[in-house]
Amino acid sequence: MVFKIPEYAFILIIPVLVISYYKIIIKRSITTVLILMLSSRLIMGPLIINNDISFNILNAACNYIPIFIILTYNFITLKRINIKRIKSLQWTILFLLMMLLLSVIHPSYAISEFPKEILPLILFLLVVLSNGVEQINYIYLLKFFRYTFVACVVIYLSPHFYDQMRHLFSGAIIFKEPTYTIALRISQSIPRNTGFVFDFRIMGQLACLYLILLYYLNKTKSYWDIALLITVAILTFSRGPLMILVLLLLAIYLPEKIRITRRVLLVICSTFILMISGIVYVLNNENLQEFVGTLNPFGEKNVFSQRGGFTNYSLNKFYEKPLGSGIGSLSSPNAENKIFTGLTNFHKKVPDKIYYYKVTDAYLAMSLAEKGIIGFLLMLFSFSEIFFRNRNRLSLFFLIGFYINVIGTDIPKQGFYYFVIILVYYALSNSNIKQIDSVKV
Repeated sequence: MVFKIPEYAFILIIPVLVISYYKIIIKRSITTVLILMLSSRLIMGPLIINNDISFNILNAACNYIPIFIILTYNFITLKRINIKRIKSLQWTILFLLMMLLLSVIHPSYAISEFPKEILPLILFLLVVLSNGVEQINYIYLLKFFRYTFVACVVIYLSPHFYDQMRHLFSGAIIFKEPTYTIALRISQSIPRNTGFVFDFRIMGQLACLYLILLYYLNKTKSYWDIALLITVAILTFSRGPLMILVLLLLAIYLPEKIRITRRVLLVICSTFILMISGIVYVLNNENLQEFVGTLNPFGEKNVFSQRGGFTNYSLNKFYEKPLGSGIGSLSSPNAENKIFTGLTNFHKKVPDKIYYYKVTDAYLAMSLAEKGIIGFLLMLFSFSEIFFRNRNRLSLFFLIGFYINVIGTDIPKQGFYYFVIILVYYALSNSNIKQIDSVKV
């Protein structure tokens, strides 16, 4: 309803909020809290369109109040703190303390980044230390992903999808202000599936989380789910999450030892034929050629060179202050930055220079500048502590993909979405439904 007739979305939004709060307050369901966070953009803007007060109230109602209720109850009923759990997250705790310390350097800059980068870690640690991870209902979460992903495909295939998405973004229906800068199409032709989170990158990341959930629930032979999440991920045309997804699929489905049998040869030949067919199709489609060209590490418009200006600027700031310039000093819109990233309008006698006024991507380089060498190392240890806890092949491949992604994206600055991702990932890694036969690294 939000996609087609947002003016009447309140008919569904109000019952959803009532039922959600019933489950949160009476049933104390942290899974409902996570789902409400993921669905918040379907609720905040469309309930009362173009109303800032309503947007702010619903932001609190979807993202802040529910988790506060759960944490309050958990800590009131908590008998003792698990010391082993504190030790297992010691680097993450130290990293958080370092970020809080670095926030003192420029408080006016750090305050804009607090809900995006620092608050997710605080909430993550509080939930873990209050034993909240043990309360997650994975089957309920799996059903949520399954139904919403089906809906995303159906809506994507519906007529006038791009025009409807452009209306939602430019009309300030989803976000607080009109949004025109998001690339909703590939080469001005193929629409990108932003999903129910209205962000194609986050939607691709959720497809990866969907696959990880299937893995730990021993449902990797549910090929309907696999096909569904792959389809949604491809339709986002988001390179980073697609790369992580490929690595996860390899980690899950590659055998520990490969024996050349007729079946293996058949799979190899079929894969080869599909690859050739795909290459031929791409070569005959200019739009897809341009998109695939951005994956070429030697191309002029690849994923790394597009962030080159941000990276160079961040490294220069790091050389000036190796111990860190403070949280938000590069990434906050309040900071005084002017970043040259290239030229445009080459048809002019003198091309125009392109400037940005904050580092929006290139998270690794930006973190090195803002957090300094000590904070940067603590960050790397924290990532490894959270994502490589099981030390199995899946965790290793995910961590590799994650590190490559944060070279040119800012995943840890995704606020409540990042909180949901790291919490569910960590909870699955520590649950009692682990793959017994997982390949150890």
